[in-house]
This record gives sequence, structure tokens and C-alpha cells, in this order.
Amino acid sequence: MATIAIQLDPAKLRNPDLDIRYELPDLLSKWTSGRVVDSGYDYAGAEASPCLLLLLSADNADSVSEVIDFLKVVPVLGNDLSRVAVALEINGNVRVVHPHDFSGTFHWSGSS
Repeated sequence: MATIAIQLDPAKLRNPDLDIRYELPDLLSKWTSGRVVDSGYDYAGAEASPCLLLLLSADNADSVSEVIDFLKVVPVLGNDLSRVAVALEINGNVRVVHPHDFSGTFHWSGSS
């Protein structure tokens, strides 16, 4: 079992509508034919401007590539998500897998 975390910074979204919390996991579940499912959300980072973390469960870590493929090509609620940070957690180990040149802070510790 793997957990995929998507970090969304509202300040970097064209449309920071919080409905993305429901819309994006539903779309990803359909895109992956149910191989990726909603596992909740959290807020992290600076209290004044927290990031939204969407957590997804996947039976196989390879499903993260399907999630990244989706983010690269499908706008959600008018937002281009092609460069949002995506992390993968397996057995307590968390690593950012997208974008390949990610240099910011991923605020999720991996404890879901």
C-alpha cells in the first residue's frame, strides 16, 4: 500500500476554490479506474497561508505515475496543476516525486 500526497498552495492557484479538495480525488479515482482513492486531506505549512494536502491511497506505488500524468494534462476548476508537488509514502518513507526539479518545502511528514 502506498500513499500519494498532492500539495496545493492556494496562492499559486488561478482559482483557489476549496472544492478542489473533493473534485480532484474524484477525478483521479476515475482516471485510474479506482486504483487511486481519496484518503483525506490536511493543511500544513505557515498558519497564515497553509497548503492543502490531498492524500490518496494506492495499492501500487506505480499509480503515482498515473496521478502525475493526469496533473500534467487535465486542468481542475480552471487550475493548471502540472507543476504541483507530489510525494509518495511507502512504509514511512516520504519522497517528492514531482516535479523532478522541486526545490520548495513539502510540508507533509507522511503520517496519515
